[in-house]
Amino acid sequence: MSLPRDVRLLVLVQVLWGLGFGLIGPLQPLYLQSLGADPSQIGLVFGVGNIVGGLLVLPAGAIADRRGRRIVIVASGVSGTIGALSLVLLDHWEWAFASSILYWAGTAALPVMSAHVAAVAPRALLGRAMGTVYGAFFGGFIVASPLAGTLAAHFGMRAAILIGAVFFGLSTAATLGLPSGRGAHLLAPGRFPRAFWALLALAPIGAFVAVLPTPLLPVYVRDVAGAPLELVGIYIACLSLGSALFSAAGGRLADRFGAAPAVIANAIVLTIGCAMAALLASNGVFVAIGLVLAGANVASNPVLAALLERIVPPARVALGYASFQLVYAAGFGAGGIAAGSLYDADPHLPLLVTVALALPIAVVIAFVVARITRSDAPPTPPIEFGRTT
Repeated sequence: MSLPRDVRLLVLVQVLWGLGFGLIGPLQPLYLQSLGADPSQIGLVFGVGNIVGGLLVLPAGAIADRRGRRIVIVASGVSGTIGALSLVLLDHWEWAFASSILYWAGTAALPVMSAHVAAVAPRALLGRAMGTVYGAFFGGFIVASPLAGTLAAHFGMRAAILIGAVFFGLSTAATLGLPSGRGAHLLAPGRFPRAFWALLALAPIGAFVAVLPTPLLPVYVRDVAGAPLELVGIYIACLSLGSALFSAAGGRLADRFGAAPAVIANAIVLTIGCAMAALLASNGVFVAIGLVLAGANVASNPVLAALLERIVPPARVALGYASFQLVYAAGFGAGGIAAGSLYDADPHLPLLVTVALALPIAVVIAFVVARITRSDAPPTPPIEFGRTT
């Protein structure tokens, strides 16, 4: 069964956005470092942008439920594009707070996209659809990020970031092809069940651990692994390759065996990958392999997004995904700030703390997910003795 047309369009939107971020993401920490920021300050810019920008996802979800999903997706793309363009104009790292907030405000589109996928994809394909849309971003990132260092070395970091912003603009233009995503059912009342609040409580904890390896990773591969600027993007592409592969695989695994085994499997892969990248940093090949495995840090996102469809009332689907994204962004931002402080103490610590925390936290999340899945399962029909067919 093929994916619906809207899902395929969102895949294109995500690929283009991934191409843009593939040019910007690997360079941004190094760019801020060139403007005088230290690792703690880089982590602070990352974290504050996530938290403050993330606060907008809740009103964005409410607007999507009342006015339609397309308007929010388009507005979010415009905000992210402006954030990237403003980065080019910086002459002091402190101004990067505004750029970071504008960019991460653009992530308000992600929960609304998830709500749109949940609305148009059949449940039997939902895990695959979510995994494909989430993984498409990393597909674009994989293509672009190896070029980031080369472009920066030849034309400067600002030029590479500007090209990335152009891809953001193209991605935003592609969202205009979506339908309004507004129907009468969106205005009906609905209450969130207890299972939703349980997932909401766990989301920031999982996000905190998931983000720890990533904010200072370009600095780590250049200063600790000894990679030249031209190769930094290739190492970051390894992380995104893993994210794309494990996001798609996680969705399929959840469709076939359930969400809980997928969450556990992703945590095991993440733990192995971070251990390799931290303990074998002197060997570039093992660092690259470790980063591919560490890409599983976000592979449970589409699994949990598909699970939300089962428990969020249709009348509040965009608001439900936005609420999840809000608390996830809070944990993500706090993890980014913590990563900067850990890196200042020892560059290996963000990876090693992830090794220590990933599996225990995944076990707790998987336990809650398993209970939700069981409660959502249809009752077993009674056995009628003495009946023949």
